[in-house]
Amino acid sequence: MSEKKINSENSLEKAKLPKPSEDIKPPVKNTTQVKLKSLKKKTSTFWTKIKIKIDFYYETLKKNLFNREIYVKGKEPPKSYAHRKNFYGLYVLFLFYSFVLILGIHDPEALIFKIFMFGNAFAFANAILLFFLTLSLLLNIDKIRLYIFEGKTLLKQPLIFGSLIALYYLLFLFISTNFNLINYMLVLSMIWLILLSIRFYTLSRKTSTIIEAKFIAKYSSLRYVLASIIPFLILGVLVIISLVYRSLLVFIALEFFAEKDPKGAIKVYNLGMRIVMPLIYFSLVLTLIFIIFEFIFTRRRAETKKAGCYDNFTFSLIVLFIFFFQIFQISIFFILRPEFISALKNTVGETSAALAYLFLLQFAISMFFLYRIIKKVGGAFEWRILFFKRDGLILFFLACVFAQTFIGFTLSSRIENQKITAIGTILMADK
Repeated sequence: MSEKKINSENSLEKAKLPKPSEDIKPPVKNTTQVKLKSLKKKTSTFWTKIKIKIDFYYETLKKNLFNREIYVKGKEPPKSYAHRKNFYGLYVLFLFYSFVLILGIHDPEALIFKIFMFGNAFAFANAILLFFLTLSLLLNIDKIRLYIFEGKTLLKQPLIFGSLIALYYLLFLFISTNFNLINYMLVLSMIWLILLSIRFYTLSRKTSTIIEAKFIAKYSSLRYVLASIIPFLILGVLVIISLVYRSLLVFIALEFFAEKDPKGAIKVYNLGMRIVMPLIYFSLVLTLIFIIFEFIFTRRRAETKKAGCYDNFTFSLIVLFIFFFQIFQISIFFILRPEFISALKNTVGETSAALAYLFLLQFAISMFFLYRIIKKVGGAFEWRILFFKRDGLILFFLACVFAQTFIGFTLSSRIENQKITAIGTILMADK
């Protein structure tokens, strides 16, 4: 009886269970939630992979560009040849063709200039500039640097350097003047001008500090009174310099140029009054604001009234030195403008010693600061800036200075299609 009862119960349970062929469909809401969760998981996994890849590439780039190499004790760092005889040829090449370009600014039709530039000054100067840039990159690779400067250099260097220059010369002969190459020169020139400005500010601060030290070496009431008055006198001197500079611009435009090129004279006058003088006035106003703020802050922070007075004295001297540097750079900006160059050529002819002397002065100033800038910048970053090492960094600075001289030659010679564009005007705004 018990067996029959158990069998009847099992049969009832089987009758209640659904058939295997029948599909049990979950609710629609649950299915949607599962799909959403799966999609979220896949999306999260995708973005996680992207983030990991970005982080990997960023760290690789950071390591290759910014991290300095760490050398194990007993392992010598890569050799530098910047102060060795087999590197001096590059310095001579840079100096020689910089002076040749200045000669070209004076007289682009001179026979000796054409000979040195192989008949096409623009193409050959571009080849020299690109040669320095290429070498500044190649010399950061240790194997290439060792190959060029170790063993049989008298044979290898002329062959490698000459081949590169010849290749670039042919390239720029093919390109001719179809492309405006001024902008990339202005980028290099801007880099150099930023470094030059920083160095000039450092030198101005150092000089002002030395003057202050000598001024306070022996205290007297007269010196204290002078230190109190000199900041205001310097402000007056800056205003007078600005007015004299304006009068000089008016004389050049309306007296010097007007007789032989009246239309050009009007353009030069408009350029001076609408662009150059507003820049000087803006600089003058900023200088006044800085000096006022310096007075306010030194009164609050200085330990004594006399200490604050001498701090103002030093700051005013720094401002005075920097203002002269600004005047010089604004003058370069003014002279490089097509309006000025066209009026000058129409007035004095194609040969102009004045432009050549100006750019010779600019080159001399660059040379005066070049060694100190290379030494200070290289020393501050342990001769490793981005991917540049010592030799490559030095050649990159030489390329920037060469680009500055090359711009003067290109614009003064009025080479076809080489004009200052809107981008070029922005790049020249650093002046």
